[in-house]
Amino acid sequence: MDRRVPLRDVIVAVELAHPGSTLDQLSEAAIIAAHWLQLADRLLDHFVDQARQAGVPWAEIGARLGVSRQAAQKRFAARVAGRAAATS
Repeated sequence: MDRRVPLRDVIVAVELAHPGSTLDQLSEAAIIAAHWLQLADRLLDHFVDQARQAGVPWAEIGARLGVSRQAAQKRFAARVAGRAAATS
């Protein structure tokens, strides 16, 4: 399942939305990039939360993300706990 959006498609869309205006294109690209970063964080948060609820240890989550247990726990533990507290 390859759902990647080709970079060239995004570049063309930005250029079409703001023809001839380099700075407007840059601003639009920054908005898109920020949105994707936020979306990526929320995507990972969701699945880390699911893994933790299923009892998966931090070491295994870290291994799947390509980071240490400590790095995974530091990045996600507070967010996972915060969401759990908000839903109870």
